Amino acid sequence: MASKLDDPDLDLRERIINAAGDLTPQQRVIGEYILAHQQELPFLSVPELAQRTDTSDATVVRFCQRIGYTGYSDLKMALVDGLREGLTPESPPAPMGDSEPESVLAAFGRLEQHNIDRTIEQIDEASFRSAAARLFRADHTYTFGMGISAYLAEFATYLFTEHGLRATSLATRYTSPLEQLVVLRPTDLIVAFSFPPYSKPTLQVLAEARRRGIPTLAITNSPLAPASEMAKQSLVVSSHGMMLSNATSSVNVLLNALVVEIASRHRGETVDAISGINRIFRDQTDAVDDVG
Repeated sequence: MASKLDDPDLDLRERIINAAGDLTPQQRVIGEYILAHQQELPFLSVPELAQRTDTSDATVVRFCQRIGYTGYSDLKMALVDGLREGLTPESPPAPMGDSEPESVLAAFGRLEQHNIDRTIEQIDEASFRSAAARLFRADHTYTFGMGISAYLAEFATYLFTEHGLRATSLATRYTSPLEQLVVLRPTDLIVAFSFPPYSKPTLQVLAEARRRGIPTLAITNSPLAPASEMAKQSLVVSSHGMMLSNATSSVNVLLNALVVEIASRHRGETVDAISGINRIFRDQTDAVDDVG
C-alpha cells in the first residue's frame, strides 16, 4: 500500500502534518520547530537544528527520512524547487496583482548575505586580529584543503602573496599530503580549510602539524568541527548553501578582511609587495605592446 507521503506534490508543511501521528516524540519536536520557524530553515545546518530542538544530528536526519526526504540536503533542495515554482513551502501563492515571488537568484543572495552577517557576528575582534598577526609573523604560510576547500586554499594563497606574505598551497597530487610537511618548520603556519563532508587528509595534516609543533589555523564551519578541535586556532564561518555544496562568500570576505587588516598594520611591507606586483604587470603590458 502506497504511503500518503509518496505524493511528490506534497510540500514540507503537508509532509510534516501527514506524518505527525507516526513521528517519535523527539521527531515531533523537530517538526513543530520547523513549522514555527520555516523562514530560518535554509540557514540552519543539521547540528544547529539539532541544538535548537535539543535532539541529535541522527534524529534530524531520521526525521527528514520519515517525512519522505532522503536527508536534510534533500529537504533543502525541495525548498529550492518551491522557489523555482514561485511558491515557497512556508507561504501561500501571491494573489494576482501582488509583487512577483522571489527568484532563486534573490533567495540565494539573501542566504549568502545571511552567511556573511553571521560570520561577522561570531568572530570576535580579538580572534580576528590574532589570526592576522599569525599570518604576518609566519616565515611561510601553507594552505591546504580538499574538494571545494582546495579552491579556497588556492584563493587564500593568491591573496596572501599579493599582499606580501610568503604563501604556498600544499598540493593534493601526492600519495599523502603529509609528505610535504617534511620541509615545514615551527616558524611556518598551516591554514587548513575544512567543511562538510570533512576530509580525512585535512585532519591528518592538522594532527601531524600539532605533533611537530607547527602552528595551525583552521577555517571551518563550526566550533565543534574536527578541525576546530585539532588546530591551534580556528575561525568559524557560516557556509550554509541551498544545495549540497558549501557556500563560500563568507570565506572570501574573511580572507579579504585578513589581508586588509595586515595591510593596515604593516603598511610598508604591503606597499612594497603591491608596488612590485604592479611593476611586473606594467613590464608585461609593455612587452605585449612592443610585440604588437
